[in-house]
Order: sequence, then C-alpha cells, then structure tokens
Amino acid sequence: MIEAHAWNDRLDLSHEAMDHEHHLQIALVTAFADAVEQRRPWMSRRLAEQLLAYSTVHFGGEELLMEAASYPEREAHTGEHAEFLAHIRQIQRALEEGDQDVALEAALDLRQALGAHMNDADRKLAGAAQPAH
Repeated sequence: MIEAHAWNDRLDLSHEAMDHEHHLQIALVTAFADAVEQRRPWMSRRLAEQLLAYSTVHFGGEELLMEAASYPEREAHTGEHAEFLAHIRQIQRALEEGDQDVALEAALDLRQALGAHMNDADRKLAGAAQPAH
C-alpha cells in the first residue's frame, strides 16, 4: 500500500494558507492512489472528481495571490496549473477506460510533480506573497 500521506517538511513554505491547501491536495492524490491500488473503482472516481474540483479552486486562489502581488512569473506558474488540471483529467479518462494501472502510475507521477511544483514555483510565490508586517 502507498504511504498514507506523502507530505514531508521540505514542502512547508511557511505560508499557512498555502501549506494547509497543499497538505490537502497531496492527501487527495494519495487517497486516490490508494483507492486505485485497492481496486475500489467507485471511490477512485469520486476521489478523482474531488481532486479536480479542489485543485481548480486551489490554483484559482494562487492565481489571485499572483495577481494581487503583481507576481512577475505569473504566466508560467499559471501554465503549470493548467498542465496539472489536464493531468488530472487524463487520470479520469484512464479510469473511465478501465485502465487502473495507467491511472495509478499517472497519480504517482502527479504527486511527484506537485511536490516539485510546491518546492519551486510555489515557494517563490509564497515568498513574494507574504503579508507585510
């Protein structure tokens, strides 16, 4: 079985709101991967739906932060968000086609890519979006 929660402290950005949302996003991907591995198709589909909906809202919030901060890397960062959403839709298609192995591999790739995104692009954004004291 895949580990229960694939978070590690290196992903903490010291930005409370972003960290909270990232924890949940990683937990959703992990729960999805677990459901696929356990051959629970209804749960897999439901978690994929939740992951897409949650990620859409989360990325929208980050994009508002970028806009408010006049973030210079906004276009590239937003492009990465679009790629993640497309990746989630590919996972959903694999499930619909009954290809559990492809869905599981894609979910594990997604989790790794999200971690890299959080540690790089989101870390830069968190630094730029810190509220002034």
